[in-house]
Amino acid sequence: MDKFIMKKILLCLLLALSISGYAQVSWNVKAGANLSKETNSNVDMKLGYQLGVGMDYYFNEHWGIQSSLTLITKGYKSKGNYYYPAEWNSDLSKYDKTENRIYLGLPIALAYKFRISNNFKLVFHGGGYMSYGIGGKYKNKVIAKDNTSDTYKYNTFSSYSGTEKFDVGLSAGTTLEYLNKYTVGVIGEWGLKRTLATDTRNHTYGINIGYKF
Repeated sequence: MDKFIMKKILLCLLLALSISGYAQVSWNVKAGANLSKETNSNVDMKLGYQLGVGMDYYFNEHWGIQSSLTLITKGYKSKGNYYYPAEWNSDLSKYDKTENRIYLGLPIALAYKFRISNNFKLVFHGGGYMSYGIGGKYKNKVIAKDNTSDTYKYNTFSSYSGTEKFDVGLSAGTTLEYLNKYTVGVIGEWGLKRTLATDTRNHTYGINIGYKF
């Protein structure tokens, strides 16, 4: 029994050494812009940004795992009319809402890389993400029939807003690498967790540039 266990341990060590022989680790920094909105609601996309520091670990020439720590903004914009009951003695007023959500995120993805030419490589990656809300502002400007207005502001993740801090979802993207140093990528993130009590979720699409070292 002891010999069997020793053989198993030795086999695991040899396997680890063989994998490490192919392993390639690189670090990167990325920055870019994104568009985000809430699903299942009548809202418009909001422009935001993304910043990140990441690590790529490749088992061989093609397959690897990507992970990063990102600062990303999400949210939505919305314009429209409020309609009130007749007894309120007011037909309607206009609103202009913006909610900015700042998250600290941790995406993890399985990546497949292949060579296009001596200078260019293309990477496809997909997986999931977890993120935690650390800040942001909600603003709603209400304009009455007589053109007077009031602006309401509060913190995005306050108890008053009801917006959930924790978010989790799926992610996917494509990255073009040049000279194993410079990158241009597109990403998509699709939230699986409700952001509010209603059935709304974060959807985000972005583009970024980066540098590997």
